[in-house]
Amino acid sequence: MKRLGFIGVGMMGKPMAKNLLKAGYELTVLDLNAAAVEELVSEGAVRAGHPVEVMSQCEAVITMLPGSADVEQVVLGTQGLLSAIRNEQVVIDMSTIDPMVSKQLAQEIKSAGGQMIDAPVSGGETGAINGTLTIMVGGPAAVLDRCREVLSVMGNKLIHAGNEAGMGGKVKLVNNMITGISMIATSEAFLTGLKAGLSMETIVEVVGTSSGNTWVL
Repeated sequence: MKRLGFIGVGMMGKPMAKNLLKAGYELTVLDLNAAAVEELVSEGAVRAGHPVEVMSQCEAVITMLPGSADVEQVVLGTQGLLSAIRNEQVVIDMSTIDPMVSKQLAQEIKSAGGQMIDAPVSGGETGAINGTLTIMVGGPAAVLDRCREVLSVMGNKLIHAGNEAGMGGKVKLVNNMITGISMIATSEAFLTGLKAGLSMETIVEVVGTSSGNTWVL
């Protein structure tokens, strides 16, 4: 796959798209943020006006959007991806959305003759810029194999979470749950220490070099 679409070029999507351009992929981009699109066009991307236009020009389309409703609109809405999808074209949704929505969209796309995997990421903006994201993939192994080269440009660790779209999202939510709990525990522990008269600097120095140290800290 050399002709790719990228819908959603925000904080994460824009650097991911840039890495694909640097790797030599032909890229058609779409976003509500005209400035982000213009920046990518200046680096060689092609601007599109609607999802259907992206799908009609590309072999695979990557979506990196804020939530479930956004992905549903891009896929199923008026002039959505589904209205132009052809046999064996692939939708790679890298958003973090409801896994059940991913599963439903994959079924709709399969009925139209296409294929879909969900591939949410971890690693933040820095990982997106450096191409070192962890990518969790849900969907048939054969579809992942088709997309592996593309995904490897954006991440250095690909994990196949299961043979059904939505499995990538499920394992991402497990990770997010642990992160959220760690945030709560860290905040409560720090507050307890401050109320007991400790300084922030003392707490950070001790916890940062002890068993309480975490990515959250």
